[in-house]
Amino acid sequence: MNLKQIGIGIVSLLLVIGGIWAFMINAYEEDLGTTNVFTANDSSSNLTNERNNSLFGLSFSKADESLEWSKLRISIENATEKMDCSKGNFTSKEIGKAKVSPKLSSDGMTFTVIVDATSEDEFTHVNLDNLIETDETNFDIRFSKTDIYLSENITGTIVEDMEFEELTNYPNQDFTETSDERLDWYDYKITTHSIEIEDKIYVINANGKYYKVKFISYYNDDDEPRYVSFMIGALTDTEFSALSNPNLVSPAKCTIIESGDKTDLWEINENIAIFENDFDICDSYCFITITITYEDVEVKGTSKIQLE
Repeated sequence: MNLKQIGIGIVSLLLVIGGIWAFMINAYEEDLGTTNVFTANDSSSNLTNERNNSLFGLSFSKADESLEWSKLRISIENATEKMDCSKGNFTSKEIGKAKVSPKLSSDGMTFTVIVDATSEDEFTHVNLDNLIETDETNFDIRFSKTDIYLSENITGTIVEDMEFEELTNYPNQDFTETSDERLDWYDYKITTHSIEIEDKIYVINANGKYYKVKFISYYNDDDEPRYVSFMIGALTDTEFSALSNPNLVSPAKCTIIESGDKTDLWEINENIAIFENDFDICDSYCFITITITYEDVEVKGTSKIQLE
């Protein structure tokens, strides 16, 4: 075998390896969403001009897991507008384009926040109590690419081997996370050149208010990096100001009624009902478009239902 043949062989091998690597990178998807499939059924009640009609029921036609309400968002759309439904009194208000974008989940207590951390030169500063962008003089946590730091006088601790919904009180352990070092919240996978989120919950003490934070993703809907998303909820007796901020939330126009035993889960065999909540969504024959997301990934199922 001459040197030319050896060179061709090496080049061919490198091309094959490069092709495999490129395929792995392009095929990589975050382990978010669910394989559950939902179905919708018209309510047996007749529609009226009242503002509290039972609209339709939802259940799973295929279910591999129960779904946490803190990660769910159920939206419906009639002929005039789209609205989020909630188990509580409030739902998200559309705030437009912002570097800090919070969305209230269907549980009415947990926000999913997307932070634009794309700047090469500046941090995006966030106040956790109000879930708004601030500046370097008044923030609880700051973001730039994969670098996330707590502010001075803000401390945190890590909770593992527990589901987000199960954690309701701040733990009796040392709060050793400080502003001195960046948070260790991800793993870098060299095989796919991707950021994978570690399965842990941060409990943050923000001047006597306790919040649980779980990072979800480093990518937005277009698979662009440096868009950090996380879930956040209040612990113990903390009053979460964002839940009453009229710039972030508004009264829910449709409400979710459960029938299962576990209030933190949409259980595998559970039927839920969607009701009007003092708002006239449909008073006669109409079509309703249904969108359900889990961990910000759309769930497959009935996309439109006819009510009469």
